[in-house]
Amino acid sequence: MRMDITRVGTIGSGLIRPEGIMALDDGTLITADARGCCNRIRPDGHVERFGDLGGAPNGICIDTRGNVIVANIGNGQVQSLGSDGRHTVLMTHAEGRRMVAPNFPLLDDSGRLWVTNSTENEDINAVLMRPTPDGCVVCIENGRPRIVADGIYFANGVALDRAGAFLYVAQTMRSNILRYAVRGDGSLGPGEIFGPSPLTHQGFPDGIAFDEAGNLWVTFPQRNAVGYLSAAGELCMYLEDPQRHVLRRPANICFGGPGRRSAFIGSLDGSDVPTFEVPHPGLALVHQKS
Repeated sequence: MRMDITRVGTIGSGLIRPEGIMALDDGTLITADARGCCNRIRPDGHVERFGDLGGAPNGICIDTRGNVIVANIGNGQVQSLGSDGRHTVLMTHAEGRRMVAPNFPLLDDSGRLWVTNSTENEDINAVLMRPTPDGCVVCIENGRPRIVADGIYFANGVALDRAGAFLYVAQTMRSNILRYAVRGDGSLGPGEIFGPSPLTHQGFPDGIAFDEAGNLWVTFPQRNAVGYLSAAGELCMYLEDPQRHVLRRPANICFGGPGRRSAFIGSLDGSDVPTFEVPHPGLALVHQKS
């Protein structure tokens, strides 16, 4: 199943590196922005910037109170940004180690915050050129961060399946997806590869998210494509845009709109948000269940 690129629309304008993206029930979109802030994109396309976060906000999620949780890969902070533009810092270190490159946060139904830290090297470009297994996953519970998975080649997007039984992590520099069984105490079992490895040509995965059918959607910035892994681990390339007509290094995906039947794409080079219909509704995140 593939979608024609001509069926992809856009919303918003004037964004800078809107990598992280989340959809609210009222039709508003929230994106990260490289100017050290976040954006609200109203359903009519109007854009409002808010927050003074510094650094380079990357992946985001929304908590049950409407705060934006930001993995700020530019200043090594995980931040909670309120609607009034004020923020607090949730994490800079875990188990005595500085988390220099927080990439993506995910809040689960138990209130645990899962955060990927891509690398311990402050020179992120060096790690992309010479991959090193120094990425990890941190679980923040009751304000206490602990490292629950380690030895990952650039830990990136993170997602939980419907049952919360497995945590999935995009291992960008090995071109595959890892998954870990989630134990009752929030610790993780051993990592295993889910799906093909490598995923595909130029298949360096970035953001990931589940739909209700159990498909794990994956963005591929270098390939300029979006696809999904079926529950059986088979890869389907759903949308490709080699000429960059609409997709410009897609880096994250979320679902929203009526019935969560629309996908919205965060990107590294885009100044707007591509959007298209998907075959199955997106799996509801914590902020979409209230």
